[in-house]
Amino acid sequence: MATSLSSVGVLWAFLSLAAAILCCSGFYLPFWVKGRLLGQVDAYFSSFRRCNYPKVTPQKAIEIVTECGRYAGFKDIPSGWWQVSTVLTGSGCALSVLVAVTAVSACCFAYVIHTTTAKMAGVLQLTAALLLTSGGAVYPLGWDNQQLRESCGNDSGVYKLGSCTLSWSVLLLASAILLLFLCFALSFCSARVSPGSFRI
Repeated sequence: MATSLSSVGVLWAFLSLAAAILCCSGFYLPFWVKGRLLGQVDAYFSSFRRCNYPKVTPQKAIEIVTECGRYAGFKDIPSGWWQVSTVLTGSGCALSVLVAVTAVSACCFAYVIHTTTAKMAGVLQLTAALLLTSGGAVYPLGWDNQQLRESCGNDSGVYKLGSCTLSWSVLLLASAILLLFLCFALSFCSARVSPGSFRI
């Protein structure tokens, strides 16, 4: 198999892929915060998706919709802070996927990655990790919105979850952040080819 990656570079490529999968899974799955809706069913929230939510019927009764889905539009996300979190976290995931695809393709093709591009990819991974961290830090600023309070109680607020708890998608995102920091460090010794050594 022709590759310009070192043995550390192959490890970097597969860790980059793992980080991208964890990042996208943690971002897309709505299990960031777990609460209890009307004391009847578990409710879950992320920055742009939710599971199990109340709906007013045409007869003015409240029924609980037991399904997961995203908000109808970006403006329907119930907090401006959650909108910011969605953009930051989504951008971080996009960067991690971009680097992962490039790194894995470098395992099969020669000269996709050389020392300079490996360092640039590492910087992109560091940027992705910082975007994910920022998105995670901004998200609790929106915990005072009405939809979350319906499941977490009126004592929930900024950085205060009330009766809710963090759920397992947060662990996926945290693992992705740690892997991206590790990948940033590994990227500096992942290529064995310098830019000047290319031959046509």
